[in-house]
Amino acid sequence: MEDLALYLEKTCNMDIDHPTVLDVMKRLDLTDLSPEQKAMKIFYFVRDKCHYNMYATTGNLEAYKASAILQSGEGWCLQKAVLFTALARAAGIPSRLIIVSIRNHKAPREVWDVMGTNVFFPHAYNHLYLNGRWIKAAATFDAAICKKINVPIVEFDGTEDAILPQYDNEGKPYIEYLEEFGYHADVPWPLIMEKSREMYGEYHDRWLGDNTSNK
Repeated sequence: MEDLALYLEKTCNMDIDHPTVLDVMKRLDLTDLSPEQKAMKIFYFVRDKCHYNMYATTGNLEAYKASAILQSGEGWCLQKAVLFTALARAAGIPSRLIIVSIRNHKAPREVWDVMGTNVFFPHAYNHLYLNGRWIKAAATFDAAICKKINVPIVEFDGTEDAILPQYDNEGKPYIEYLEEFGYHADVPWPLIMEKSREMYGEYHDRWLGDNTSNK
């Protein structure tokens, strides 16, 4: 049987006992809720209260701690997935990161021009252990952004997978999941550095740079 305790632990990035994290948990008021209801409430907090900002990418690992993400109030997909993981663990829900590459057919033209591709790595979202099984949840894009770019808003009920949609609201291609790079209890920096350099070459240093270890 899988050791779920690993996915409840505090880690360098999942600083679940930090006062900032504990304050948010108190404000969310998850008392007397079922695990599924807790997961839903956390999902919507991360989706809409931590605003998506693709330009929040940085090589400073301090910026990937849950407490720092809460303090900034924004983040790109990896940071939002870290925050979701930490809050779920603080609520007693085993949670881990899923790292993948995706093709975003609605990526801004200026980003596509700079990167030379509309393939993004790493993309991160969440795996939550609920009702005896692992469920996927992507709280990546807040509702306001989805409305702006005319794509479906991801909704989560705590019982079924909720990932980014394949098509936008007009039926045109949107998100294409390409390759999965495993499930992780904490941010897999060596994997991220290796694969991003492999995929993006010199551009890697422009968006992640030489990471500053927080360990």
